[in-house]
Amino acid sequence: MIRELQTEYQPTSVSPPGNSLLDTLDALGMSQAELAGRSGLAQKTVNLIINGKAPITEGTALALERVLGTPGRFWLARESKYREHLARREEDVLNQRHADWARRFPYKQMADLGWVEPVSNAGGKAWHLLRFFGVSNQDCWRKMWATPQAVFRQSARAGKKPEIVSAWLRRGELKAQENNVAAFDERAFQEVIHLLRALTNEPDPNVFMREISERCAGAGVRFLLVRELPSLGVYGATRWLAGAPVIQQSLLLKTHDHFWFTFFHEAKHVLQKVKKRIFIEGDKLAQQDVKREEEANRFAAELLLPAALYKPFVEQGDFSARAIRALAKSVDIHPGIVVGRLQREQHIGYGGPAGRLTIRFKWSA
Repeated sequence: MIRELQTEYQPTSVSPPGNSLLDTLDALGMSQAELAGRSGLAQKTVNLIINGKAPITEGTALALERVLGTPGRFWLARESKYREHLARREEDVLNQRHADWARRFPYKQMADLGWVEPVSNAGGKAWHLLRFFGVSNQDCWRKMWATPQAVFRQSARAGKKPEIVSAWLRRGELKAQENNVAAFDERAFQEVIHLLRALTNEPDPNVFMREISERCAGAGVRFLLVRELPSLGVYGATRWLAGAPVIQQSLLLKTHDHFWFTFFHEAKHVLQKVKKRIFIEGDKLAQQDVKREEEANRFAAELLLPAALYKPFVEQGDFSARAIRALAKSVDIHPGIVVGRLQREQHIGYGGPAGRLTIRFKWSA
C-alpha cells in the first residue's frame, strides 16, 4: 500500500527574504551601506541578498540578528521557505518536461494496483513515476531501467515496451525490499528445487505459492508474484539485488504447467548466477546468453518430464487422457503439466478430453 503523502498549503509565490530585509532597513532608516558597515558584510553581498540573488547563510543570519535585533532563526526560516519554493517551481517545470515520457506508462492500471497515486494531470503522473522508480529524471530512469538487469522468459507476442517491463520489475524490487531472507546457499537451493517438484501435484495455488516463498527464503532466494500490467509479455525474471537472487513471476498465462515451467526455468538462472544486464529481446541476446536460456529450458523440461520417459511416450503416439494420466503418475507430476508440454510441442491441440486436465487459476486479489 502506498504511504499517504503529507500535504500542506503551497503558495503560488514566495518573496525572497531580501524583501523583508529591505522593509526592516526602511523601518529603521538604515541604508544598505550602513548595514554593510555594521555587520561586516560586503555592500555587494547585502545588495545581492536584497535582490534574492544570494542566500542568507547561518553566519549572515546571526550578523543580522546582532545588528537589526531580528532573531537569526527568522532569517533562516525565510531563506529556507524561499529556496524550497524555487526548488518546487523548478520541479514543476521539470515534471512538465517529463509529461510525454509519463504518458508511455499504463498509469491508470498502476494506480488501480496501488503502485502509484491516482492523479490525472501528466505533470503529476511524471512526479509520482519518478518517485516510484526512485530516480530524479527520465534520463536516470533510462540508465537504470531501459536495459534491465534481469534474464527474462517472455511471450513471443510481447510488445517489450521498456516502460511496462520496468514498472513491473520495479514493483518486484520494492516488494523484495520488504522481505528479509537468509544468506544465499546454493546447495540448499538445489535441494529446495527438488523438494518443490513434489508440489506440482498440488492444484491449489494458495498452498504451493506460499510453500515456494517460504522454502526459497530459507535458501536465500526471494520469490515474488507481481501482478502483470497490460502488454507486459513477461512470465518471469531472475536478477540479483544487493547480492541476493530474486525470482519474480507474473501469472500472464494462468495455467499450472506454465507456472511450474517458468519457476524451474528461473531457478536454473539463479544457479547460473547471472548478474549482468541482458537485453529483453531474445533475438538480440549475446551468444552466451542464448546458451543460458536454452540451458534453463532444458533444465525445467527435464526436471518436470525426464526425456528417458517422455520421448518413448511421444513416439508411442497415444495421447489419450488415460495415457497422459499414467505417464504423469509414473513421474509424480500433475497430468496438466504433461498436457501443457504436448500442446506447446503441437502433439495435441488445445481442446478435447486431454485439454480438460489443465489447471487454471486466478489472482486471489
